[in-house]
Amino acid sequence: MCPHAIAYDIATQLADNWHNGDGATGLWSDGGPAIWWPSGVGLWTLAEFFHAMSGRATDKLYLATRWAAIETAKKQNNYIHTKFTDDQAWWANGALRLEQYVRSIGDSTEELLNAAQAVINDNIAHETEQCGGGIFWYYGKPPPSVTDKTTISNVLTIYTMATMYSFTHDPNLLQGGPHGGAIDIYNWLVSTDLLNPQTGYQRDTLDTADGKCQLRGGSLTYEYGVLVQALIALANATGNQEYIAHAMTYIRNGIHQFTRNNIVFESCDDTNTCSGDQIAFRGIFYLGLARLYEYTRDNTIAQVIEASYLAMLSRKVGSRYPLSLINNNNNFTGNDLIVVTIGDLNLASAMIKVYKYKYAPPVVPNIDAAVNGLLPFNITHQGLTGCVCDDFGCPTGHYMQCFVDSGHKDSTGGQHWNEKASKLFCLYKIHRCHSKGAGHSDWLKTSLWYVGDEWNDKVDSINIDY
Repeated sequence: MCPHAIAYDIATQLADNWHNGDGATGLWSDGGPAIWWPSGVGLWTLAEFFHAMSGRATDKLYLATRWAAIETAKKQNNYIHTKFTDDQAWWANGALRLEQYVRSIGDSTEELLNAAQAVINDNIAHETEQCGGGIFWYYGKPPPSVTDKTTISNVLTIYTMATMYSFTHDPNLLQGGPHGGAIDIYNWLVSTDLLNPQTGYQRDTLDTADGKCQLRGGSLTYEYGVLVQALIALANATGNQEYIAHAMTYIRNGIHQFTRNNIVFESCDDTNTCSGDQIAFRGIFYLGLARLYEYTRDNTIAQVIEASYLAMLSRKVGSRYPLSLINNNNNFTGNDLIVVTIGDLNLASAMIKVYKYKYAPPVVPNIDAAVNGLLPFNITHQGLTGCVCDDFGCPTGHYMQCFVDSGHKDSTGGQHWNEKASKLFCLYKIHRCHSKGAGHSDWLKTSLWYVGDEWNDKVDSINIDY
């Protein structure tokens, strides 16, 4: 099934469940802390979805997301809301990834960059020399712990600073400065053995209590998902490809720990006990897999994304997508269901990238030839057979045409559409053409557009137009 259509379906479900407020507490947040940081992940997820769709996302969804991100920053002190340095960094990174998309379509904002910079300033204000450096996880009143320096808070901040550098080119964001930059933080993580670029193993926490600097906790999927993106941002900022080599070492270790038969899993899947923050973790791992695959085109990563995506589709119940890809853990409601859906969108967006770089043919200056190159898939690509995903439309400067010459889009002469394709996905205009080529244009109304008898009775052929 088309990853573009599946991703759009999931994104629509998320949009339908936005909190009925004015943006003051986040996209899906009712103000409670349990959904606050996953809402920041959700912003990052939608931003990545817009990038993956390459302009196919609706203006309404993009503009609503942009508005909500800015309103949340205005009403929640530029995301500095809970005194957890990781919480606010999720939001900052979502804002930066969204700003990258905004600029890719020729626009810009100041509000998103200002909010992200405010988070940087706050996080590095809580970077100290205790145990050699690093950013504290929490700086409020205990409990929770105020002595922990966590991998997640630090790798999130690396990403924030290195990505901000792409906008401002401030060298202090990378190295030096009053508190140290992204490179300094990464080097500190390695020096403490929270990260090991030789083995790819990582630890969760360094406890600074009593100056003992004790390591605690093992690897977590979401730490790998953010870490590899932070290293990509460092490579982009510095041109040093050694960061990508490190990222590949880490992701191979993560894949070794957290996949079975190339399908991503968490240990709590075995007992159907995934709850709380655990529900969000694997979705962030998908996000890191997608970004690193896009950068490297590594087939091992692609195989994990594909196997996990197909497992997700196979365990879908009704309109609901699952959390676990290895059992039937699908009974979530409320905020938990939103967090599950955010993770599934990351997986579908990852599959779009695999499709784009592994299966889709290059753009050609003829719409019939483009579709001919897409259909049919080889039957070994299970779940992808017979769907059009790269609907290029009529390339600029070329005349619109119906698919009468392609052999698999003309419904006349007994060549039924549902015998040729299981599904057609398109976010542009569809011209429904009558036998003499005359017709009318309208917009398809839903993200799942099945090709079947309802089309056979109404149209002779179609063409796609921007």
